[in-house]
Amino acid sequence: MPNDRGGRGRPGRRRLVPQIAGLVLAVIATGARAGSSEDSPDRVEPTFAAVLVDGSTATGRIVGIKDASVTLAARDGKRQTIALDRLVKLTREAASPASESDGEQAVYLADGDRLLHATIGTSSDTRLQVRSDTLGDLELPLSSLTGLVLAAGDGASSAGALANRILYEKRKSEVVWLANGDRLTGSFLGMDDRAIRLQVGDRPIEVERGGALAIGFDPALIRFNRPKGGHLEATLNDGTRLGLTDIKLADGNVEAATRFGASVKFPLGGVFRFRARTPSVVYLSERPHAAAQYDSYVGPTRPYRIDENVEGQPIRLGGQVYDRGIGTASRTLIAYRLEPGDRRFQATVGVDERAGPLGSVVFRVLVDRGEQFKSPAMTDRDPPRSIDVDVSGGKILILITEFGDRGNIRDLADWAEARIIR
Repeated sequence: MPNDRGGRGRPGRRRLVPQIAGLVLAVIATGARAGSSEDSPDRVEPTFAAVLVDGSTATGRIVGIKDASVTLAARDGKRQTIALDRLVKLTREAASPASESDGEQAVYLADGDRLLHATIGTSSDTRLQVRSDTLGDLELPLSSLTGLVLAAGDGASSAGALANRILYEKRKSEVVWLANGDRLTGSFLGMDDRAIRLQVGDRPIEVERGGALAIGFDPALIRFNRPKGGHLEATLNDGTRLGLTDIKLADGNVEAATRFGASVKFPLGGVFRFRARTPSVVYLSERPHAAAQYDSYVGPTRPYRIDENVEGQPIRLGGQVYDRGIGTASRTLIAYRLEPGDRRFQATVGVDERAGPLGSVVFRVLVDRGEQFKSPAMTDRDPPRSIDVDVSGGKILILITEFGDRGNIRDLADWAEARIIR
């Protein structure tokens, strides 16, 4: 390619495109938009609920943050310092993040980072100018980008559909998706307010920016390494999600460095969730499956989706939005090879709120050939159920969604935050 982005390397994590694999039995046999400002009352004393890797919980105000620990103060004043390798997540009570909105621009970075409710500016062949409603003006290296949503509408051009193309479609070059349904492939040369510049074959061309919906960057050129030893990932109220290092809490504000090299500052009241990204917690959306099997009741099968429900929408259970998880339909079986050191499987399961009253699903968890969990038939009216299963010494973890009281009618079955504790 004419432009190598300054030697961009392989991504730290590749997102999986769901594919129908061989039978699971064969595998066993073979082995919110943030509106808070610094003077907002939201930033004064937000309360967070902590989930720890051993399944215990704690609640309190965050009074200290370091790269290796978070300190909570309970209502009685007692303080508890939690090491990151003991922490799963901290979720702000009585809050919910925004998601992709039609008509909004968005920036997707490698390893799950994203900037929502952003204004995308101009770009050279190495740097992109972006203004975030929450974080202000930022300059992003193209080596950190997975793709850009420039304009979104309904249906195939919705923000969620465009994000799916950016995140999951396999490609070996840059791709520009156009409003007329066409797509162009080549090497990205830059962008101004009027046009996008591409090298297509042996010649440079310009594409009118107003006619472009999204840009996907070549995954082979991404350089975006995960910090060794773990870090905190913050999801803001506007849906922005960033991995942070050199993090501290000062005067009610979070100050940190992003993994793309920018320093950021935002009120603690603008945070919906902190997630500990350490070797102790591995999300199944980041671990490739060993096999998947689908058996539709009527009509075509629907492969599982990563970090969204099976219809491509954010996972919503019990009034909460989850940005990690697996969305399935009945009947689906997914098998994962367990690795040495895997100790427990945890998840929150239920029928997605978008299913309506007709959805009915049974969730099952098997370790090797033994059933470790089975739910009753669940609908969207049933509260989500927590799963915590011992997988130590096992070879294969199998997640199954079965038909419930009816056939596969609106069976939007969610495995929210499906994770392995190590």
